[in-house]
Amino acid sequence: MPKKTTENLTSRFWPQLPTAVDGRMFLLPMAHFQSTALQAALRYQMEMLNFMKNRTEHHRRFWEDMISADYARDGFDLYCAFWRDVFQDYSDEAERLTRIGSDVAAETAKQVREDQEELTEDVARKMVM
Repeated sequence: MPKKTTENLTSRFWPQLPTAVDGRMFLLPMAHFQSTALQAALRYQMEMLNFMKNRTEHHRRFWEDMISADYARDGFDLYCAFWRDVFQDYSDEAERLTRIGSDVAAETAKQVREDQEELTEDVARKMVM
């Protein structure tokens, strides 16, 4: 007569693989990852909206200065300075967003790694018991 075990550490479908200690433990890392991704997307949107607000203000001031310029040479200098500032602002903003993305990715990886280590320890603890 085969031995029957009441221990629920193996799956019916894959007997060689242990089942989750708790179903939440598999879902928690995914939830952390998704919440961090949503937080990062919202942060990017806030940063871009602030950037576009500032650029729009600079653009408005540029046209006010162009209208009030007395000479064509002043207009050309204003035009060149405006585009120089535009390129500088866009490159600075791209660098900031890249830095933010790097920080968010590092935090996400850290959180997912901690969740995975906790899950692994719980599964190992249940298998030993």
